[in-house]
Amino acid sequence: MGDTPTRSSRRRRVIKSHPSSAPGRDRWVLSYADFITLLFAFFVALYSISLKNTGDEQRLKETLRGVFDAVQKSVKPINIGEPIVGEPKDVEVIDAKPIPAAVPTIEENTSSSVYALLSQVVENQFSGLHQAGQISVTESTDWVSLELKSGLLFGQGEYDLTNEAVALLMTIANVLKAYPSAILVEGNTDDLPVNSRRLISNWHLSSMRSSSVVDELIYRGVDPSMIAPIGFSSEQPKVRNTNDFARQQNRRVILRISKRNADNLHDYLFK
Repeated sequence: MGDTPTRSSRRRRVIKSHPSSAPGRDRWVLSYADFITLLFAFFVALYSISLKNTGDEQRLKETLRGVFDAVQKSVKPINIGEPIVGEPKDVEVIDAKPIPAAVPTIEENTSSSVYALLSQVVENQFSGLHQAGQISVTESTDWVSLELKSGLLFGQGEYDLTNEAVALLMTIANVLKAYPSAILVEGNTDDLPVNSRRLISNWHLSSMRSSSVVDELIYRGVDPSMIAPIGFSSEQPKVRNTNDFARQQNRRVILRISKRNADNLHDYLFK
């Protein structure tokens, strides 16, 4: 009986000693985390000495900011490895024709004509279509003519532009905006009658096709006062409609671009 209080108090003293030491057990984790963070920042700083490419400094700032601020955000990755200076060795350089990044404006290239600009675009960007006879550029005394086969722009018997046609006309529109001039867009068909509930005749088809091209060019920035559609049906054939191949040559849209300056197409034609 006399020993019982002694053992109980001793047990209570042992139990009380554990909570007092518990908070200090995991304090090393914080120090270790700070050490790892600083170590990472140290290696990033060392790597920054070797950065030579433009834009690497900004990417380094973003990385360090993400480390020290502990903000969860997307950071552009830093390329690992030694930066390559100069051209790589033992690599065969293919002599390819450069594609112009942008069409020069008239102020930048006053000596160039719309014919030269269109020829350059066709040769550099649409050489395959040019060799296949799907697109061509010709020149006369007063006009520059860009001929596009209808199969390149429309489905059979249709007047809605295809996705490929839209991409093509976007490039052409850049040239036309750089060389503002009066433009006539001519639609031509073969001599076969139309087979569609939406169309009345080849006059309707040729007019709708030329109008679709004009609408797209205006949407891409061509001045609407300088352009107009016109349909010729089958009345202006390129060759005689004797077979399927000949008829395919006659189904076309032609952009007639005047070489003379004008304020608007109406005055150019009628005044």
